[in-house]
Order: sequence, then structure tokens, then C-alpha cells
Amino acid sequence: MTEFSAPRAAFAPQNVVFLHAGWRCASTYVWSRFRALQRTTCFYEPFAENLSALSSRRIDRDGKRDWRSRHPALGAPYRTEYRPLLRPVLRGVPGYRPSFALAGYFPRGEACREAAYLRRLIEHARRRETVAVLGFSRSLGRAAAMRSALGGYHIVLRRDARQQWLSCRSYRGGEPLSYFEVCHFLILALAPADSPAGRLAASLGVPRPPWRAWDVRRQIEALRSRMGASGDALSYRVFLAVQLLSQAAAAQAADLSLDVDRLSASEAYRAGVHAQILAATGLAVDFGDCHLPRHEITDAEVDFDAAEADIRQRVLACDVDPGAARAEA
Repeated sequence: MTEFSAPRAAFAPQNVVFLHAGWRCASTYVWSRFRALQRTTCFYEPFAENLSALSSRRIDRDGKRDWRSRHPALGAPYRTEYRPLLRPVLRGVPGYRPSFALAGYFPRGEACREAAYLRRLIEHARRRETVAVLGFSRSLGRAAAMRSALGGYHIVLRRDARQQWLSCRSYRGGEPLSYFEVCHFLILALAPADSPAGRLAASLGVPRPPWRAWDVRRQIEALRSRMGASGDALSYRVFLAVQLLSQAAAAQAADLSLDVDRLSASEAYRAGVHAQILAATGLAVDFGDCHLPRHEITDAEVDFDAAEADIRQRVLACDVDPGAARAEA
């Protein structure tokens, strides 16, 4: 793919913008810049497991919570756009199912099981005469299926692999593995056993979770208990396996591959990204204040070069072309 690939289709009013990224990849920042526009309705993390219990009270509470997110300042709580969709008594976003969170990250086939739910969000934005912008950190593996079912303009974010993992690692807070690290283990654990991700899970010794696919919290705790003592080397390998497979899958859907490290460092690159998105969608997104912090490699017990070579060999053995997924080293 070229630095700025040509849009696959001219913008039409019914189009939707999809932002596909992994955790700790500046996805909230990029989403927030679309949200700053008057012509958009921007949904935050449409596959997140906490949407199953979302309520107006929880939206307000989460907006006041400070968890060292390192996210940009927001003018409204993250999930404000879901509020009009909520029902008076029942909690949860209509159409959402907890299995959407991670169990379908690498789909079993080409069908998009989440299409009907996502159409509800898109239709809500259209009724408001706005463009729907869906910002994900759990969609990379299924981006092609989403594109096939829903069309739209798809932006795939990527970040230097070591920096991204170090950011995930920085949230351990006394736990042996952070939430973000465990979720990468869980993505592999839940993948179909006969898929490349399932075969990588087996080769890395990641066990199948003992709990049902909808109970993400219990799955996370079970895997943290089983894998917490595995150390940095395995955590980085699991992260990198998911990243390589994810980016290879998402490359099939990408209208724009957006390097967030360059977005932070280069004014010329920001201008190029701005121009491409404007030409494809009619949305003038301003990335002028983008700044991505760097994480120092201090006490991480990882031979990064060896881990990267190992995982690339394992990915090749699973019949996946790693060239489509750049893990920056």
C-alpha cells in the first residue's frame, strides 16, 4: 500500500467512517478529532463489553472517572452518543451482545455477525443528518467482513509495536498483566482452533478460556490467573502475534493506513492525511495538535529482536503473509 492510497469510492451522504485500531494506538485521539466536527455522530468503542450494561448514569460516571488514560480532554463523556438509544428501564445498548467484544475478533467466516447492530448506530447518525464515525479498538481482525457488509470509508491505525506494547504494559497497576495485555491473550484464546490465530495460540501455550464467550470479565480473570506469571517475553509475543494477524486482516479493508507515530512527528504527514480524508469523506479533520508520547524501554525483560523474529516465523508457519502487517521495530 502506498503512503496515501486512493479512496476506493467517492464520498456519498450515506457513507460511514470506520476507525480500526488496537489498544494504546492513539485511537481515542483520532476519534476525538472527528467528534469535534459538527457534521458527525461519533460512537466510542462500539464493541466494548461495558456497553451491555450501559445507562445514562454510567455514561455520566465514566465521564468523571480519572484512570490515567492519557487520553485527550473531551468536551462530553466518551459514550454520550449512545444516550438517545438507551431504553428507559433496561440497561445496555439495544442490539449489542457481549460476544461482540472479543469472541468474534477473528471471525469464523466472511459474514459480519455484528452488522445489524452497527446499522442501528449508522441509521441513528443518518436520522440526525450526520456522518456516523465508529471508533474501534476491537475490530481489526473483522474489518474486511465489516466493509463487505456495511461499505463505508475505513481507516486503519498503526503504531510502533514496541511502543504500543510498552503502553499496554504500563497499566499493570500491581497486577501481573494489565487489562490490555490480557485482552490480547484472550483474543488468541477465543479464536477458532483451526484458524491462524487459533494455531498461534496453541503454539504459544495460550489455553482456551473456561468461561462462556459472553462473560468477558471472568475470562480475563481466568487468563490472568493462568498466564500472569508468564512474564514480559510471552506477553510481547502474544501482543505481536495479534498485531501481525490483525493488521494483515485489516489491510484488506483499508482505504487509508494511518501511521500515528508519523502523525505525531510530521506536519507534512498530517497535512497529507487531512487532505486524503477530506477528499474521500468531505470531513475536514484537524490533527494539528497530535502528540504521541514515547515510552522508555527500562525494566522490560524482552529480547525484542528475538521475539519479533520468532513470531514472524510462527505467523509464516500459519500461512499468513506478515508483509501485509507492518510491526514497526
